[in-house]
Amino acid sequence: MRKTTLAALAACSLLLFAGAAHAQGELEQQVSQALSRADGGPLSAVFASGAELAGIGEAETLARLVNSAAQKAGNKGRLAAAVALRELAEGDLYGKEILTLLTPVASSSEVEEQAIALSILGDASLFNVRVLPELRTLVAARLGDALAAPRVQIESARALWNIGDEKQQLLAKQTLMGFLRASDRGVALQAALALAEFNAELTGELDRILRAARNEPTPEGRLAASYLAREEDRRVMSRRLRQLAAEGGAAPSGPAAAARDEFALLRELIRLAESQHIRGEQLRENELLEDAAKGLLLSLDQHSAYFTSEEFQRFFFDLNREYGGIGAFVNFDKDGIFSITRPIYSGPAYKAGLKTGDRILEVDGWETGGRTSEEIIARLKGQPNTSVVLKIARPGLQESKDVAIVRQEIVVPSVNWEMLPGQIGYAEIVTFAQNTGAELRTALEQMKERGMVGLVLDVRNDTGGYLLAARDVVEMFVAPDKLVCFTQGRTEERQEYRTRPGRQLSTELPLVVLVNDFTASASEITAGALQDHGRAKVVGVRTYGKGSVQQILGLRSRPPEIFDDKNENGVRDEWESFTDIDGDGKFDPGAHVKITVAHYYLPSGRSIHKEIDREGKVLAPDWGIIPDFQVELRDVSAKDAWKNAELFEIFQAGKLQEYVRATVKADPQLSLELADSDLGDHTRYPGFEELYTALDTHLDRDDIRRWVRYLLRDEVADLRGKAYPGGRALGDIQEDAQLQEALRQVFGALGKDLREVPEYRDVLKIAKELEPEAGKSGETARR
Repeated sequence: MRKTTLAALAACSLLLFAGAAHAQGELEQQVSQALSRADGGPLSAVFASGAELAGIGEAETLARLVNSAAQKAGNKGRLAAAVALRELAEGDLYGKEILTLLTPVASSSEVEEQAIALSILGDASLFNVRVLPELRTLVAARLGDALAAPRVQIESARALWNIGDEKQQLLAKQTLMGFLRASDRGVALQAALALAEFNAELTGELDRILRAARNEPTPEGRLAASYLAREEDRRVMSRRLRQLAAEGGAAPSGPAAAARDEFALLRELIRLAESQHIRGEQLRENELLEDAAKGLLLSLDQHSAYFTSEEFQRFFFDLNREYGGIGAFVNFDKDGIFSITRPIYSGPAYKAGLKTGDRILEVDGWETGGRTSEEIIARLKGQPNTSVVLKIARPGLQESKDVAIVRQEIVVPSVNWEMLPGQIGYAEIVTFAQNTGAELRTALEQMKERGMVGLVLDVRNDTGGYLLAARDVVEMFVAPDKLVCFTQGRTEERQEYRTRPGRQLSTELPLVVLVNDFTASASEITAGALQDHGRAKVVGVRTYGKGSVQQILGLRSRPPEIFDDKNENGVRDEWESFTDIDGDGKFDPGAHVKITVAHYYLPSGRSIHKEIDREGKVLAPDWGIIPDFQVELRDVSAKDAWKNAELFEIFQAGKLQEYVRATVKADPQLSLELADSDLGDHTRYPGFEELYTALDTHLDRDDIRRWVRYLLRDEVADLRGKAYPGGRALGDIQEDAQLQEALRQVFGALGKDLREVPEYRDVLKIAKELEPEAGKSGETARR
């Protein structure tokens, strides 16, 4: 009897197992068919397909099957799968899978596929802090691609605003502001709607574009009308509040006020959000409190901010660019394989023979496939003087090979430099980090050894950093005990920052500083102090106008976790143990605030801060650093806008990239020479006519020559063991009109003519003479 019962139970178990397997097989088939239908259907249907797919099975099993099947799907299938995972997710549960699926789609040849992928990737609620660095890198790269379609750049800006840090949000907003001037009305309107979505003040060109569209019977027109109505409500409320305050009716006093619970409002709002909002069951009180803290700090001024623990870690690294690791920039390539995008040329990876494009298949035997960027980077990093073995695949190698690397203390460079023709030094400061002064001093000493007779200091696109780093830079060029700047605030007494004795490298070297509209904060201090002391000419366009000082403060209510500071540097390194109080497996440095405590003033006593009232009106006209010589980077006429579209198609075909790789392989020495200077002559490139004919393009030969050379300068970086400063036109003596004007001023100070140097003679984009701004707005603003 017992044997019969056991046999029956076993048979029943087998039937149940077989039934479950059969059900899963059917579900797997349904998923595969749904993704195939999505691939074969119109792009507009991927959202409906994804939502439908999310409803056909139990969430956890379905998500696993969807993710697995999507790896073999086309781009539309991947988009539908990402939509389904978004529907199935609780918070950021499937963020890693969504990012992996959409990474190749974000670089698709189809503009609308890219845009939809970026719109999904811009949903910050889907991604946790482990995934965010990789996600931000991907989206920022799409935003920074000059060849991307406007639709893609606008969607990238919208996504980066939602997921990016403060600097990236500024870049996103500035990019969209630039699109407001687009000749294509549809592009300008899409940029305006995105800015309005960010709660930007609806003034000037933004207001004009929205008002022109608000009566159109289209979704865009209705959205424009809605944003304008919201802005009017905000202005009415602002006027009422000011009126109440003026009448003295806004603040009750006496016993009633003393008895009132000042935080009752906040608690009531949290309860209402949790009970009434459509996503109320997903809300967490801690996150709502953090959002309230962000709003409080942001209401003070645009530069004050609240950082969660994760946000502070990323912010801190931007200013303290050191870690233990192999020394390489890494990311997923177009095929979704984790690769070296460029080695840090002073680091151990490059010295061990690793090159740009090398694919990292394993780290100490641990496979990288299917992992997030953050997981892989955590294994690449480690205590200096420890070893790590990478399995590397490289195009041209028949099989992968193991490479052993000894980790070192890596300093991500904040200064890039180059010697230009005519013995002129060129130094680009990327950010004002703690070690920027030392890096620049080393660069200047090396350039002096090579015979430098003049210097161009480039702080374009440098949004600032440490104030003391600006002092460190200025004192290399200015005599001791000269004022660099002073700060003063409501509770801060005047504090002066002066040049120190023994820090000077050259107080006579001809010097020009390059600036643009992204030059801010410490960069503006540097340019302004050198200008005020008559030590340097400034070339470019008016700077951003950030003249405020922020202090970083920890919070007792959100303290850091304790760690074992083995190297006593005051910072928790990846290999140092810590007490995991909250049990999440991650070190928590605690929440911090960045709060504006003072303004800084240049030696002339002028504040360059751009003060804006609540209506968006600039209160003082002399904000920012006004260059001595105003020069735009490049003069692009509206009639040439078609070139961008044609270049986009050429790049998608890949023929330019293939030509450049073949040229470097066939003649490395010629490639290095052309990267430095091709004298604007396309005939110096072997096989250029055959390439031009094969492209079948309306672009002229010089347009193609210029882009071939841009790619060539990237490709030869490994050969020369050094990346060119800037990027594309920026920092290129042949294409950068601002740099050319700076060089002309340096040569002029030496009593020479720029046109006497062969490398410049035939490639100049600047007029023969340029009137200085001195005596005009520039001189007036500096008084």
